[in-house]
Amino acid sequence: MFAITAQDIRLGAYVASKEAAIRVVAGILKGEGAIESGYAEGMLAREAAATTYLGNGVAIPHGRPQDAALIHDTRVAVLQIPEGVEWLDGKRAHLVFGIAAKSDEHIGLLRRLTGIVGDEVLAARLAHTTDPEEILAAIADPAEVPGAEASDDFEGSEAVIEFSNPRGFHLRPAGKFSRAVKAYGGKVTLVVKRREIEPDSPSRILALGIAAGDTIRLRVQGEHETDTLSDLAALLEEINNEPQEEPEDGAAVPAWAPQEQAGEGHAPLAGTMAAPGLAVAPVWRWVNVELAERKTAVGDTATELAALSTAIATARKQLLRLTEGNLNPVQRGLFEAHAALVEDDEMHRAAEALIREGDDSLVAWNVVVEERARRIEQMDDTHLAQRGIDLRDVGQRVRKILLGVDLDPLAAITDPVILVADDLEPSQAAQLKVEKIKGICLKKGSPNAHAAIVSRSLGIPMLVAVGSALDHLNATGPVILDASGGRLIPEPTAADLESARIAIQQVGVRRDQDRDHRFEPAILKDGHRVEVVANIGQTSEAHAVIDSGAEGVGLVRTEFLFLDRSHAPDEEEQYHALREMIEALQGLPMIVRTLDIGGDKPVSYLGLSDHDLSFLGLRGFRLSQARPDLAVTQLRAIFRAAEHGPVRLMFPMIATPNDFLRAREMTEKVRREVGGRKVELGVMIEVPSAVTFAPELAELADFFSIGTNDLTQYTLAVDRTHPLLAKRADSLHPAVLRLIDATVEAAHEKGKWVGVCGGLAADPLGALILTGLGVDELSMPPALVPQIKALLRREELGHLSTLAAKALRQRDARAVRALRPAH
Repeated sequence: MFAITAQDIRLGAYVASKEAAIRVVAGILKGEGAIESGYAEGMLAREAAATTYLGNGVAIPHGRPQDAALIHDTRVAVLQIPEGVEWLDGKRAHLVFGIAAKSDEHIGLLRRLTGIVGDEVLAARLAHTTDPEEILAAIADPAEVPGAEASDDFEGSEAVIEFSNPRGFHLRPAGKFSRAVKAYGGKVTLVVKRREIEPDSPSRILALGIAAGDTIRLRVQGEHETDTLSDLAALLEEINNEPQEEPEDGAAVPAWAPQEQAGEGHAPLAGTMAAPGLAVAPVWRWVNVELAERKTAVGDTATELAALSTAIATARKQLLRLTEGNLNPVQRGLFEAHAALVEDDEMHRAAEALIREGDDSLVAWNVVVEERARRIEQMDDTHLAQRGIDLRDVGQRVRKILLGVDLDPLAAITDPVILVADDLEPSQAAQLKVEKIKGICLKKGSPNAHAAIVSRSLGIPMLVAVGSALDHLNATGPVILDASGGRLIPEPTAADLESARIAIQQVGVRRDQDRDHRFEPAILKDGHRVEVVANIGQTSEAHAVIDSGAEGVGLVRTEFLFLDRSHAPDEEEQYHALREMIEALQGLPMIVRTLDIGGDKPVSYLGLSDHDLSFLGLRGFRLSQARPDLAVTQLRAIFRAAEHGPVRLMFPMIATPNDFLRAREMTEKVRREVGGRKVELGVMIEVPSAVTFAPELAELADFFSIGTNDLTQYTLAVDRTHPLLAKRADSLHPAVLRLIDATVEAAHEKGKWVGVCGGLAADPLGALILTGLGVDELSMPPALVPQIKALLRREELGHLSTLAAKALRQRDARAVRALRPAH
C-alpha cells in the first residue's frame, strides 16, 4: 500500500503547457525511483488518446497498461499550478496528480479526488494553498479520518460479499442491481472500503469503482428485509459469477495471410483486433453528425425542465423498444443497461439543478454527462473505465432528442460494406445487421469497449485503434479487413482478394457444420448418447421434424385440435391429423400426450368454469376422468393412427400411482375395443407428488417424460402466466433440478428411461445440466435441434455430471445460470 507524503507535493509551480506539466510530474516520479524515463512518453500518449482532465482544475495524467513494465513502485506526484495551465478546451488544470500504478493500489485515491472535483470552493482553495498538509487532508483515506467509517450501530439485516468479478462492477450489473434496489420500499446501502452509499442509481454504483477483491457489505432495513437481503445477495453472487466473454465454442476464425507484398503507398493499416475474423467488401465511411452545444431557441426554466424530462422519457422508450427486437443476449443486455442509465434519477436531478441556475436543458445535460463520464473513465480498472463511453452514448441519445435530430445513416447502406469510422457508440454497434456490415474498422476504439463486445457477439470482425492513417483511406474498390491479423489492406491484389474470399467461404462452411451434421446423433466426446427429439403442436410441424435432424417426436400437443373452435373434434378428424403426422415422420417414433386443456389453454365450448380450467383445476388426466367422452374419442383415434407408425402414449398431470392405474385401465379398454396394437405408456412428471411416488410409478409406467414448465410452477408455487411472477418460474431453480434428479434416479433403478419435454430441454445450459443429471432424451422445438445436438457433441459426460452436481447445491436459479461446464 502506498502513501502520499508532503515530499510528493510541489507547490507554486509555473508551467507553459500541458506537456510540460506532465513531464514535471514524471520527473518527480523518476526522482523518487518510481519509474523509468520512458514512462513520461507513455503518459503523453495516454493523454493524446483520452484526456485525463477530471474537472474543477484537477487532472490525473498516467501511463497506458502497456507501460506497466516501466514502473518500479506505485507512487503519486502532485503538482500545484496556481495560475493553471490549459488542459482541455480552455479549461485550466491547477492540481496535477501524476500517477504511476503497478496495479490497483491508487483506486482509493481516484475515489477521493471526486470530492475535490465536486467541490468548487475546495478546489479553488487547494489551487492556491501554501500548506501541503491541506492537500493531504483533502485526499486522505477516509479510513484514517475519525467519524468517516460506516456506522457500527446499524439496525437491520446485512451480508458480506467478496466481490470477484474480474470485469469489476460495470454498467450492466450496476443497472440491474439499481433496478432491484428501486423495487424495494425500504432502505438499501452498500458499504465499500468504509464508504456507504444507496445503490439506487447505476452512476452512483459505478462511482465506487468496485473491483475484484473488494469487500461489499450489503445492508437492508425495512419490511421483508430478510427476504430482500437474500435476493440482493443472490444478485451480487450472480454478478460475481457473470459469464466472462469467451468465443463461442467451435467459432470459426480464418487463418489468412496476404500472398503478395503490397505496392508502394498501399501498405496495410495496422490496428488492434477487437473482434476476430476476415471480411472483404467496399468501404463505407460513417460520419457522426456534429451536434450543437447550445439550443437555438431557449425557453424559460419551466420549459427547459419539461424539455429535459420529455427527452429522457423518450430516450428510455426508444431503448426499451430496441430490447424487443430480434437480438442476441449481448445486444439486449446493452439496451437494458442503457435504459437503466438514462432513467438515473441522480443525473436527472443534477441537470435540473443547473437549469434552475440558468443553463438551458442541453447545456445542463451535457455538463452532467461529461462530468460523470470523465470520473468513470479515470478509473484504473480498464473494464470500468470503458463504461464512460456508455454514459456518453446515453447522453448523446438525449442530446439528439433535445435538438430534434433523428438520423439513421445505416439506412443508406444497400450492399454489404466494411464500416469505417472514428469510433462507434455501443448502441450504434448493437443496431448493426450482419447482412449489411461485414466488418468494422475504427480510428479510435478499444477491445474492451461495449461496441467491441457487441461486434464479437454478432460475429462481425472489428479492428480498432488504427489511428490517423485511417483518415487518409481512399480505397476505390473492395478492401480486406483481417481483424485477426490486426490489419486492413486498402488496395489488395487480385490474388489476395481471391484467397481471402476462399478463406471466408471456408469459415461459412464451418459455421454451417452444426446444421450439416444435424442428422448425426448427439454422442458426447466420451461416447455417451442423448436422444434429441422435437416437440410439435401442429400437423404442419411434423414435416419439419425430419429436416431438423430430430430423432423423433418427444411431445405431440394434441390440444391443438381442440383450440380456437366452437366444438370438439370428432374421432375421424383426430385420426387423420395424427396419421398425417405419423406418416410425415417416415418411421421415427412419436409420443402423443393426451388432452391437456386448462390453465393457459382454456376452451370455452366444454361448459367448464374458469375455476375448473385453472392450473389447479381439471388439468390433464383429471379432465379425461371428468369427461370420459372426450378421452375415449381421442384414445380411439390414437390407436387407429398407431397402425401407421411407431407411437407411444403419455398422460399429463398424473399425481399418484392410482391416477396412472386409472389411465392405463381406460386406455386398455379402448385399445381392445378398437383392436389396436399395444403401445408404451408413459407418465408425465409435472406434479411434485409424482416425484415422491416416482419409485412406484417407475414400476408401472414404461417411461417418464418430465414437463418442466408445470413442474416448475407447481414446485415454486408460481403462476408462470402471471406478468409479475413469471420471471420467478425458472426451471433451473435448484428445487426443480433436485426433483428431476430424484425422478431420474428412481426411473433408472427400475430400468426405465426419462425424457424432458419442457422448455428447459431447449435451454442450452438446461440441456447440459439435464444431461449431467442422467436424462436420456431431450425434446424441443425442431429449429433448435441442430444447435443442441452440436452443443452436446462438444461435451463430456463427466464434466456435465460435475456441472449438474454443482447446480444442485446452489440456492436459486440465478446462481445456477451463472455456472459453466469445466473444460
